Amino acid sequence: MITLKHMHTESHHIKQDQTDTFVDVDEELTERIQQEAITHQSSAQIKSEQAELDRQADYDDLYPSDKRLAIERHYTPIIQKLAKQHEELCDQVADFEDNQTRYRADLQAQFAYELKHPDVKTVICAGDHHFGELLKTGGLHIEGYKLVERRSLGGRIQMANGAAVSTPGSSKLVYIPVAVESLMSYAHSPEAQAHSQGLYDAELQRLISRRKKAAVALTEAKQAARTALDSIPTFEQLISDAVKRAKK
Repeated sequence: MITLKHMHTESHHIKQDQTDTFVDVDEELTERIQQEAITHQSSAQIKSEQAELDRQADYDDLYPSDKRLAIERHYTPIIQKLAKQHEELCDQVADFEDNQTRYRADLQAQFAYELKHPDVKTVICAGDHHFGELLKTGGLHIEGYKLVERRSLGGRIQMANGAAVSTPGSSKLVYIPVAVESLMSYAHSPEAQAHSQGLYDAELQRLISRRKKAAVALTEAKQAARTALDSIPTFEQLISDAVKRAKK
């Protein structure tokens, strides 16, 4: 007689066996996929190596004049592409240097707008009701400072003649010293100039580094082409070598 306890035990064993089977199947499938990937990679590598050997054999069978032509056909598009890249990078560096004033002016304006100057103060306002309460109680006043902007989370709202424009939701109140004409006056501050100079120098060095790499790649390609050409004996050299071997 089979009791409920026995039935439970048997059911547990069946589930456990099914789980083990699934695990074994998954492991076998994973192993087979990995093995197929390794086999495919090895096959592709062998084909690539064989193709390279075939190309070298075909090249070795060519006459010297045909070898020179083959080298010319191989290196001409490579050198032309690298030369074009180098020329474009030279132009980029020159243009960047020519436009330094405009580039830095944009960075300095961004510096001012993003409130990065240490003199700028900000106050977070929870919403219209909070703003109204601050306005009534004088909480908007900061000694020696004036409120110039109220920026909502979704954008920026310019203050008009000292009067705040109401916006829904929380916002940031922007203050600058009374003696400063406007927030954008900080675009001409020493801090903004130092900021823009640092970013400009870093970008210029990045472009110069790319130009140097392009120049090196072009030089190496030309040298490789010259080396390949120098390794091809002339017909006169072939005749000379043949005569020397005949005298021995």
